Amino acid sequence: MTAHAVTEAGNDAGRLSWESALPLFSATMQRQWAGAMLATAGLMGLILGVVFVVQGEWAVLLPMAGAVAACTAGLWVLGLVIMALLFRGSMRVRYTLSGAGLRCELVDRVARGSHRAAVVLGVLSGRGQLVGSGLIGLSRETEQVSWKGAFRARFDDRRHSILFRNGWRTLLWVQCTPDNYARVKAEVSRHMASRGTAARVRRASPLPAYLGRSVLVVLGCLPLFAVAEEFDAGLFLPLLTLCFGLATVWLVNLFGWVVLGSVGVLAVMVAASLVELRDSMLFRGASYRRWEVLDSTDWGLLGLGALGAVLLGWLCLGALRGRWLAALVADADDMG
Repeated sequence: MTAHAVTEAGNDAGRLSWESALPLFSATMQRQWAGAMLATAGLMGLILGVVFVVQGEWAVLLPMAGAVAACTAGLWVLGLVIMALLFRGSMRVRYTLSGAGLRCELVDRVARGSHRAAVVLGVLSGRGQLVGSGLIGLSRETEQVSWKGAFRARFDDRRHSILFRNGWRTLLWVQCTPDNYARVKAEVSRHMASRGTAARVRRASPLPAYLGRSVLVVLGCLPLFAVAEEFDAGLFLPLLTLCFGLATVWLVNLFGWVVLGSVGVLAVMVAASLVELRDSMLFRGASYRRWEVLDSTDWGLLGLGALGAVLLGWLCLGALRGRWLAALVADADDMG
């Protein structure tokens, strides 16, 4: 691994800048890559599983799980191949340490070019997943932790690296050089001690809360699938609600507006279907009662659907009002 350190002059006399090559096949990077693939598999399995369960296709679950595992394994291997052939096992980054914090900038031309190419190819091919992947890469080309944040530093003297972690995951990985590691370690320790950075880390991991909210999203969406199928509203809106409900928990609070909107549209579509059913029964004459077309099963589904909508509304309003933060937003807050 080649790297060099340069002390920058300027208004901040304590500023230190250096470039380093992040080893992509290190244990740290591979743990993160494996974790990302497991999260992908879990999300794919959850969404597809919910769709099959509400349709009563229980026999499909096991083959579906095998297909998701195979796809995820293929993505994992493909990622390793790209790391080896395209990036040649490393990725160049520039670090800048100052009195305000520590900034990491991606300077690797191949990596930066691949992010932009993914966006362009995704737009041209109409593949939103590819566009999203490229945009995520672009957004992470520059990351920074501030000493006013809430995280701990984990020092690895043997590998000359520092991991900044909040209550549940790694926020930033810093690869120092053998020559500047001792100085960087001392400066990081001094800044964090003077600003009380580690003392602000929450004692309890927020992961159980995120998992619990995810379960509530699924429970709220399950009856919506059944209602949509029973009243011919289609599965698109319940699926959209499920996806953006999970995104509200894990990504951005503002996605709660999409959930509320999709639930509202679904309610309108179900109401329109009920009106259509009522009108179709008018030939029964004056003795026809307004809702006699509904049986006990229909009423039960509507009741469960209403409870699911209330649960989702409660969760989303809590997110939109800032009573709790999505995981990604909370991590950004911890980074300062």
